[in-house]
Amino acid sequence: MTNVILLLISLAVVYAAFTAARVAFDRSSDVRYYLRLAGYVYAVTISCCVGLTVGPVMYLLGRPGTTNFMVARTMAFLGPLLTGVRVRVEGADILATTNVPAVFVANHQSSLDILCLGHVFPDKVVVMAKKSIKFVPLMGWFMALANNVFVDRSNRGSAIETMATVAVFLKKHEYGLWLFPEGTRSHQTDDSILPFKKGAFHLAVQGHIPIVPIVFSTYKPCWDPKTRTFEAGTITVKVLEPIVTTGMTVADVDTLLDRTRLNMLAALQTIKTVRASDQVKTKKQY
Repeated sequence: MTNVILLLISLAVVYAAFTAARVAFDRSSDVRYYLRLAGYVYAVTISCCVGLTVGPVMYLLGRPGTTNFMVARTMAFLGPLLTGVRVRVEGADILATTNVPAVFVANHQSSLDILCLGHVFPDKVVVMAKKSIKFVPLMGWFMALANNVFVDRSNRGSAIETMATVAVFLKKHEYGLWLFPEGTRSHQTDDSILPFKKGAFHLAVQGHIPIVPIVFSTYKPCWDPKTRTFEAGTITVKVLEPIVTTGMTVADVDTLLDRTRLNMLAALQTIKTVRASDQVKTKKQY
């Protein structure tokens, strides 16, 4: 009888704790922010561990770029599950029919980019990142195994030399390159994009490789660290038509850059991030 009473008390305590946690989660944006942030960090960590696990195998098989693809898809599965933030892709058919080599460029808002990237990252594609990321535990380790490209931004001569080498690598091995031409996170709260660096466009022209612009809708309705906002919702990612660079020369780099940026800005005005609570309100109205 005593054991039964203790069991009932234990169940009551667990139920009360769960109810209190649920109430706190529903009523406190701070609680939601930190719990979802913890879930996001956990998803990134597990994804990087997947990269470290499969990385050596893919490297030995001569397919290091596939490691990036597997990490991306792991993040695409875990991210929405642990944060409540989903991703809707427009133009997925363009990705499916785009052959590498190609240069994929996207707007760079915040660390949440990894979630969006996970849904549209193609196979046989490497990432260009700043050199310091190479030394970040887990992430830097798997990225090095996957043949990703690290650039020393403080050394312009070295960066230009790296671009020339990468152009040859992409053509030779039929790989794609993913980078963020803004060069840094914009932390945008409106539909804007920072000025672009020229590196990606020099590379595309040198190798006569098409540019594939990809646009992430502004995260602010769901994600804003300044106000500790992390709410469930849906981010839209839009894949634009590739821009062919065949026949272009160095003289066309500025025009190519401007065209790409304007196309991305125009697309950004047509897509939105929608908070889940707003989606529910809209449905109720109908």
